[in-house]
Amino acid sequence: MRMTPALGAVAPTPSLALPPSGLARMPRQAAPAAPIPAPAPRLRLEPALGLVVLEFQDSRGQVAETIPNARQLAAYRARPPSR
Repeated sequence: MRMTPALGAVAPTPSLALPPSGLARMPRQAAPAAPIPAPAPRLRLEPALGLVVLEFQDSRGQVAETIPNARQLAAYRARPPSR
């Protein structure tokens, strides 16, 4: 007895099937350029404020951002010293 394929069934097409060895015969693409890793944050002590400041550098090594930020550091500097 011969079975009829179900309606809407699609037979695999040879052009879309993977070669027997898997992905080994697939064309290779050039590897994307690796991004330049960001340097680790640097710690800076602000002894007058009693704070440690985290400094994050850009790709050239310049300070791009700090925690606390510049505005927050200015607020710390402007407050009266605690007793």
